[in-house]
Amino acid sequence: MNMHTSELSYNVEPLGRRWTISFCHTPHGTFDRRVDALRAAVQDADRVRRMGHRVTVSVARPHGAPFAERVVRLAP
Repeated sequence: MNMHTSELSYNVEPLGRRWTISFCHTPHGTFDRRVDALRAAVQDADRVRRMGHRVTVSVARPHGAPFAERVVRLAP
């Protein structure tokens, strides 16, 4: 049985003074802390990865941070 797999992307992004997780170009949830949004994104990305999909989690840096975003790829 062949399972259809996709390349899926979660993005942890600032939303005013809060953070959100965007999935399929739609914001899902808001979090007071970046780390809480990151944990939620990785937890759901791991669930989706176990279903056989390749998943990327991109984490934006706080506004004004001199570093680029971080990217984590989860392969099935």
